[in-house]
Amino acid sequence: MEQLVGGRQMGRSRTQREDAATRNGVVRDHLATLRGTRGRLLWWQIIAQIAVPLVLGALAFKLGWRVAFIGDLITGFSVLAGFLFGLVIFVFQLRLGITHDPRIQQKASLPRLIDELFSNVLYAVGVSLLAVVATIAADATSVALRASAGGGKATEPWATAVLIVIGAHLLAVMGMCIKRTRTAYAALKE
Repeated sequence: MEQLVGGRQMGRSRTQREDAATRNGVVRDHLATLRGTRGRLLWWQIIAQIAVPLVLGALAFKLGWRVAFIGDLITGFSVLAGFLFGLVIFVFQLRLGITHDPRIQQKASLPRLIDELFSNVLYAVGVSLLAVVATIAADATSVALRASAGGGKATEPWATAVLIVIGAHLLAVMGMCIKRTRTAYAALKE
């Protein structure tokens, strides 16, 4: 059994606690938030975050879509990754701030919502960094367009499909973050 002594957790060493946190992982923590308060799967979130992006990517591949302005996507995903990382730090500080707030202790759902929000935003940072890397890889494998098509370069259809899957997934995760923020705010107002 663990005890808190002088702000330190006793019973498990620091390395054991870090190993447990690593074992859980960012993806596993995010997936754990896809369950409601009663343990039921949130199927509409699973469909929005997994099925819809895959369908959109398959459609893009089938139709042969290509991205011509890949540099703008790299810039956009990079800026988004930076903003999301800043949001992770803010949510972390928020969680620290509410830990000892007696007004919050009466609202049992609020700390849980903020913990889930942290997991979702941290996962969104990882997905946005994946989007940056995938976009850079797509740019590296892009092909030259014909002069009649405006010149420049465009991604291969398979690379476009991958970027659409990652981008749609990221948008769905960010939508979940917005929903969770709104729910936490509503719980705070009560």
